[in-house]
Amino acid sequence: MSWYAGTFYCGHEGYVNIIGPASNREKMKEYKFSGLCPACCKAELIRSRNEKNTAARKAASRMELPPLEGTRKQVVWAETLRVEALTRLQTFIDTPGNIRLIILRLNYEALTPLELTEENLPPMLQEIVQYLIHEKVKAAYWINNRFNRELCNLEQLIPEYLEWCKWYRPEQTVSESDFIRSDSVLSPKNPQFPGIVEIKGNDEEISAFYEKNDRFREIIRQMDYEWNGRCWFRRLTPYRGSFRDRAAELGNVLLKNGFTVSITDKEAREGAVNGDFSPEHKRWITKSKKGLFFFIPLSSSIPREVVLNLKKIPTAAYHSGGIFLEPSHYEELEDFAEMYGFRFDREAGELLHAYRDTLQQVPHVSPAAPQPSEEINNLHKILESSGAILDDLVDND
Repeated sequence: MSWYAGTFYCGHEGYVNIIGPASNREKMKEYKFSGLCPACCKAELIRSRNEKNTAARKAASRMELPPLEGTRKQVVWAETLRVEALTRLQTFIDTPGNIRLIILRLNYEALTPLELTEENLPPMLQEIVQYLIHEKVKAAYWINNRFNRELCNLEQLIPEYLEWCKWYRPEQTVSESDFIRSDSVLSPKNPQFPGIVEIKGNDEEISAFYEKNDRFREIIRQMDYEWNGRCWFRRLTPYRGSFRDRAAELGNVLLKNGFTVSITDKEAREGAVNGDFSPEHKRWITKSKKGLFFFIPLSSSIPREVVLNLKKIPTAAYHSGGIFLEPSHYEELEDFAEMYGFRFDREAGELLHAYRDTLQQVPHVSPAAPQPSEEINNLHKILESSGAILDDLVDND
């Protein structure tokens, strides 16, 4: 290992570390100093990156791409990656010969429920581009797929798209009912959007049917609904509340934003107008599926301060998107839950009470000092009575 002094291309002096055969070091030295110094190289990298990000924002604006979700740094990076990926994908689709290669590959491996042809695949690929634009709005998606030159591997993306839009089934983009009852419709004083959002469901699921609309999509996503190919829906669990409350809550939000809604359930309809519903509680402490542990799932809606205080509880450990805690510190967990508005679900509550009852019912004892063994007592008596020294302890010198 040797250090060499010299002047870089940018005019700054510095040192470079060169290792390897001595016969090649002069060439390596010349090569190293033909470039920029480390400081200028870093500045150039930042400048180039900023230029790319600026160009990507302008391109996203021209293409009318929806905003991405994530941290500020993630969004800035992902905007550039998304524009580059969509451009590459469109170029790949438009290149002659690529369509046939995709058809041969996917049909041979039986990776789709359809028999792809040169007639039905090109329009499908254009729909996939739109699917990526409108559905992949998480910055993390574009960051995680940045190394795939053709974006997300079309062999995986096409089956995913077909599952999403239910291509192989009769498409239903409207409500299953032939008409909407007039007595179920609620309209704001100043409607801002055409059509009617139909809200329906039962104690297991709630669904919302409406035409494509960016504002509606933004609202429904914020309320954690998912698209199943024909409507937006949510599974209802004990954590999420009843259909009556969730339908009233969704109807209330949509009415405030200028949408006309239809809710067949009378109580939910009245709750949407009066604001009479139990807001969904999203902070829960559950029992882990494996082992006797408490589990607190984390999400972006939980402030960083809350997470940091949760991690201060002894035995707290992060894993699988949440915090695991042993029940031994249930008192600290109860104080934390009361302070930050967390609730124990049924199984977590049972675990807490079972552990507390166990501690309260165990007997309290005062352990005595151990008694010396009989052999030790006998040896002690012999030494005290005779004063003799055992043969093994005699010093022969």
